[in-house]
Amino acid sequence: MICTRKVVLSMLLMLSSAAFAQRYRISDLGALRAGSAIPAALNNNGQVVGRSGMPHGEMTHAFVWSGGRIHDLDTLPGGDYSAAFAINNFGDVVGYSNTARNLRAFLWTSTSGLDDLGTLPGDTGSEARGINNVGQIVGSSSGRNGSRAFIWTSNGGMQAIGALPGDKESQAFSVNDSGQVVGSFVSSQGPQAFLWTQSEGLHALGVLPGQTSSVALLLNNSGQVVGSSAGPNGTLAFIWTAADGMKNLGTLPGGDYSTATGMNDSGVVVGATGSALGLHAFIWNALDGMQDLNSLITSSSVVLTGAASINNNGQIVAFGSPGAEGAHTHLIELDHESHAGPLHTYLLTPLK
Repeated sequence: MICTRKVVLSMLLMLSSAAFAQRYRISDLGALRAGSAIPAALNNNGQVVGRSGMPHGEMTHAFVWSGGRIHDLDTLPGGDYSAAFAINNFGDVVGYSNTARNLRAFLWTSTSGLDDLGTLPGDTGSEARGINNVGQIVGSSSGRNGSRAFIWTSNGGMQAIGALPGDKESQAFSVNDSGQVVGSFVSSQGPQAFLWTQSEGLHALGVLPGQTSSVALLLNNSGQVVGSSAGPNGTLAFIWTAADGMKNLGTLPGGDYSTATGMNDSGVVVGATGSALGLHAFIWNALDGMQDLNSLITSSSVVLTGAASINNNGQIVAFGSPGAEGAHTHLIELDHESHAGPLHTYLLTPLK
């Protein structure tokens, strides 16, 4: 009898745990020109940035979604397209825009609009990919000799991030509030993820077992890093910590691809996973592992194919397509009719 009661109690606890799995209210954020909108990041205030353009993604402009509206950030003088990649908690946005001659990194603020950040000496183009709450910006500057990762400050301008021996090219994608930077550099062994600090310089993060290359896309204020590692076994999402090194986040059942693109300061990760047949957005944490975000939203008529970012309040910005009722239980095939229409940006807010 005691044994039976323990079994029943165990089953009830399992059912209770499943019943209280986090679910999300989903909101379509709209688009510029009634076209596609592809998100890149959101801050802790729920503001979203990305790029939006014609239904198939041409002629995009950087946007910020705030206060229930999507706002066009326009372009630098002489340009006709732009894209935003990061936003800090003060609402400052970075990205790139073309000009009459080159592609340039920009900083946008609500008071000054778009400002051209310039390039490293001798280069002609640049793009900004990350900004922290201290105002430091990272990205890459490019010219005849390829691209070089940079860090930019308002009082020091743009400075190259130091390279490892044999480093050919580099790009920086994210900077946290401590000034740590992550990105990718190209060595004689191929592309490798890196972590950089002002005091210790560049540190290669390695690759997953059996893989040959890696890229670090984001790090949080706890020093955790996410990205992907690629090789003969496909492309797989990872999380890296100083204590444990690089850990494989795996895929959803039946998948052979995953990449991690967002993470909050609690180490909750979002990204995309799937196969050649299509992708689904995922959320991952150390306790529950990887879950399909499509199974956690209130709408069954939307297919989320990727998640770009998650903030410290648990809000997620994702992208996907409207689909038939119940379509979120299946992968979108690459030649599916859903791909003929525009991509939508969705904000997922945790239900209490």
